[in-house]
Amino acid sequence: MKGYPNWPNKPKSLSERGYRKFMAKQKKVTVNGEEYTLQSVSPTWYFGVNDDCGMTGGGRRDTTKYIDTMLKNVVISPAEVKADGISYFDEKDDIKTPEKLIKAIETFLRE
Repeated sequence: MKGYPNWPNKPKSLSERGYRKFMAKQKKVTVNGEEYTLQSVSPTWYFGVNDDCGMTGGGRRDTTKYIDTMLKNVVISPAEVKADGISYFDEKDDIKTPEKLIKAIETFLRE
């Protein structure tokens, strides 16, 4: 795919799960004193989620769904965040951390 030299093209025969297992990159980031491990997703999946959640400007935005989906699919550690998504932060009444974490995720995916 032109314009994304760090993201290998996903062969048509390779599923999203296979892409993540064999071709994905990982990075550790620290947000508000907690370490998170991020793992890349394919560009096709990423852009599809953006379209589904209306983040591309073509419709009504569903920010909660977008953040929840990104947390559950990009964050691989801690396991509680991967499993619970935005609900993990709801229980803590924490808005600041997921807001900073989603920015870190988007930056990571564009590297």
